[in-house]
Amino acid sequence: MIFLAHEVKYVTQTIEKIMSEWSKNGKKNFTVRVPKSHRVKEFEMLLKQMLIHYQVPVRAMVQEVTVEIKCRCGYTGEARVSDPESVIRILCPNCNKNNGRVIVGKEIEIL
Repeated sequence: MIFLAHEVKYVTQTIEKIMSEWSKNGKKNFTVRVPKSHRVKEFEMLLKQMLIHYQVPVRAMVQEVTVEIKCRCGYTGEARVSDPESVIRILCPNCNKNNGRVIVGKEIEIL
């Protein structure tokens, strides 16, 4: 349950941005790109429920995006994201350490 609460923060921020775009220019279709470092299924469920709750007449399609890193060991590419039931950690598949800098999939994007 604590993980669900964690995603509520990000969903709330996403809805604020969507509502801002909708009120400024009437945009009704959005793509929300969510990195694998989030609990994407929970994020999508909460987003849909909260959009209905706030009666925002928009569509938001959620896309899961990979997380890519550049690690100190020399590896560059897709990171390994630890089990969603544990504290999220982004690990290098080469050295199995958390010594990388995220270069793709750093934050939620709204298109």
